[in-house]
Amino acid sequence: MFKNIEKKIFIPAVAILVLIMLPIYLVPDKINSIISFLFDLCTGQLGWIFLLTCLASFAFLIWLSTSRYGNIRLGEADETPQYGNLSWIAMLFTAGVGTSIVILGFLEPIYYVSGPPFNLEPFSKDAYEYAHMYGQFHWGFSAWAIYNPAIVAIAYIMFVRKEKSMRLSTACKSIIKGHTDGWIGHIIDILVVFGIVGSISTSLGIGAPVLSTIIREVFNIPVEYDFIVCIVVLIIWVLIFGTSVYLGLDKGIQNLSNINVVLAFIFMLIVLFIGPTMDILKMEVNSLGLYLSEFVRMSTWMDPFGEGTFVKEWTVFYWGWWLAFMPMMGMFVGKISRGRTIREVMWGQLVWGTLGCCTSFMIFGGYSLYLQSSGQVDLAAILASQGQSAAVVAILKTLPMAKFMMTFLCVVCFVYLATTIDSCAYVLAGTTTKKLDEKEDPARWNRIVWALLFCLLSIGLMVIGGLEAVKTISVLTGLPLVAVIFILMASVKKMLQDDAEKMSKGKK
Repeated sequence: MFKNIEKKIFIPAVAILVLIMLPIYLVPDKINSIISFLFDLCTGQLGWIFLLTCLASFAFLIWLSTSRYGNIRLGEADETPQYGNLSWIAMLFTAGVGTSIVILGFLEPIYYVSGPPFNLEPFSKDAYEYAHMYGQFHWGFSAWAIYNPAIVAIAYIMFVRKEKSMRLSTACKSIIKGHTDGWIGHIIDILVVFGIVGSISTSLGIGAPVLSTIIREVFNIPVEYDFIVCIVVLIIWVLIFGTSVYLGLDKGIQNLSNINVVLAFIFMLIVLFIGPTMDILKMEVNSLGLYLSEFVRMSTWMDPFGEGTFVKEWTVFYWGWWLAFMPMMGMFVGKISRGRTIREVMWGQLVWGTLGCCTSFMIFGGYSLYLQSSGQVDLAAILASQGQSAAVVAILKTLPMAKFMMTFLCVVCFVYLATTIDSCAYVLAGTTTKKLDEKEDPARWNRIVWALLFCLLSIGLMVIGGLEAVKTISVLTGLPLVAVIFILMASVKKMLQDDAEKMSKGKK
């Protein structure tokens, strides 16, 4: 059972996670104050590091995809892709977004119009325009560019160099050399574990309370049972995940992802056509122009002479969250990209991931902003006084057949996050496995262990409460991965150059 487990990574990572969770459950008030202090420190003093890292990832994407290395196939020279385009797009998209894309798609623009960027007047015309666009920036090209160094590195070592490992430390071998199996390599892999656990716990911490409130609303369950319903929500996720684990990568995650994309697309279309269709489309055309014209400013804005509240609470948080997700997306998307060229993988995941996220924000964000601006529902007031869950319920109540739409949303969110949990657990099980052939899956029990840990940490985050707690987890786990992403960029460059040189000498 434990024969193929890398104990030097598995045991320390699990032990440290347990030690972190114990005080969250035992002394939640003290932990909450510590979390607030750490969030202010990371975002206020170190936020510029996240912005520069994001820009560096974009530069890496442009350099590699336009270079001669872009044509390199991740596999044999004449190999065809392991998965069809639709399944590949569905798996990478559902792995990378989760329930948060639906919940924050509705709510994030309301946060923005209430506290807009660039010191705009709240609820002004400009504030509404930026509110519709800014979520698409945070979930768009910049976010998906962060994943590329890890994706290319993992896919290259597995399918070109034929390494029997999907660990990020192995992908860094050309830079850290003999330290891959030493303490430096183990530190990288332990940081990967914390990044993935932090990122998925953030998604669960955002999604579970909202879904429990919707379920209570549909079945008329009293509010005092809210925490119990949250636990039930997490248990259902684990059961869905467990079924997917049993079926494996091809039948489990692939089928779950395909179902997920169809359900999400149907839900988006219903909201689009039931809602103010023409208004939403006009908002999106305007947002597209605003996105293009303000891209550089948004990518570098730190508000140095102001309080920087918007930057700290949103842009820095998101870049930290994407960095925390970077190892998972790198290893998962790298694993499913066999047979594709480097250029195809980099631009494919960037374009399709961005398109899916922007469509969600276009429709969900457009609908909630329409409700706010038209005066039908004061979502900003509900969000400020009653929280996210109440605001989402208030939005869904404006739709025809409200209880049916709430139930439909729950199904979409359950499948969304079950896919993300599955992908994260798959990657962590791979990280803590000694050797893994390119066509081999990690042990089922290993993946279930990680899924249970996700849920336990998420329950702890719900105990200490609030969006700030889950935001802090992402920023804290993303910060040390800044160093890892730069090592990955250097490693990819060196591997490609070394292999090209050997090939050139061989021809001579």
